[in-house]
Amino acid sequence: MPRKSIPPQFPTQASPQSTSSPPAERPEPNEIFRLLARAVEEHLHDKGVDEASIREIVSEEIGKVTLPKSVEFRLPTGAINTLAELPHRQFTDLVGLVEEGHTNLLLVGPSGSGKTTLAKNLAQALGRYFGFISLSAGITETHLLGRTLPQADGSWKFVPSLFVQMYESGGVYLLDEIDAADANVMVAINAALANGVLVTPDGIVHRRHENCIIIAAANTWGRGGDLMYVGRNQLDASTLDRFCLSTLFVTYDEGLETELVKSGLDGEVGDTLLQWVQQVRGAISRNRIRRVASTRLVVSSIKALRHGRSFDDVKARFFQDWSDDEKAKVC
Repeated sequence: MPRKSIPPQFPTQASPQSTSSPPAERPEPNEIFRLLARAVEEHLHDKGVDEASIREIVSEEIGKVTLPKSVEFRLPTGAINTLAELPHRQFTDLVGLVEEGHTNLLLVGPSGSGKTTLAKNLAQALGRYFGFISLSAGITETHLLGRTLPQADGSWKFVPSLFVQMYESGGVYLLDEIDAADANVMVAINAALANGVLVTPDGIVHRRHENCIIIAAANTWGRGGDLMYVGRNQLDASTLDRFCLSTLFVTYDEGLETELVKSGLDGEVGDTLLQWVQQVRGAISRNRIRRVASTRLVVSSIKALRHGRSFDDVKARFFQDWSDDEKAKVC
């Protein structure tokens, strides 16, 4: 007979943060003053400076800078949590599914489209712990559920995983790359999603906390590999049924990318970067090229350009492993 669980001591964690992809570096106050000083110096050479021209310069330079934005999220209890960073544009769609009462959620979308960001946004908005596991090749039930480990007194004890602890204590847990998971791992996941109980290898029954939200993320719709993601597995009908009417297709958030670029680059350079990324994405889609131009490309390009790299260098590094035929279809 399975034994009833004793709630594990939940690990102390910092409050979850809202971003998965590293945000672009935002201008420091000293950087803003440096830009203002340079603008004033240039104006001195041209026209001389009076009060009106100073006000004009300050307004113009401040307008070029995008300062960090915060978003307030009101809980059903009336409490307000603040997201430190601008959330993904589909955040309200995800919140809507939670408000409907769904606790099993499936996010489907291309690599780098913001699925992990959305999960972290939700955890921070709800004021809950966030955890995740990537279900790539080699991940077994042991990684998902826990393992038996030697103790200081020479005995052996089963130590439940973070997934099991959050399943029982509440939080937002992300099962990433679920369409790459091993079949045996999926058996354990299916049981946890559907039955409200989870039995670990030591025979203890863990009951799902009412505030436990499980989010699965995939690059495909669970029907096997496609042209872009050839190594993906099929998810059986019972798995997909766990996410009935709680599946969200996630696309690239161009508004968020624009905010990142504005906060990290000068206007003309930033506009050029955004136009190039959108052009590459369009060409990839039209020509069915097995490549990805994700938000990570935008973030990495901002970092490179801010550290003095040329735009040509950024493009050369991005295309370095592309075939001549692929590059001809994009460039």
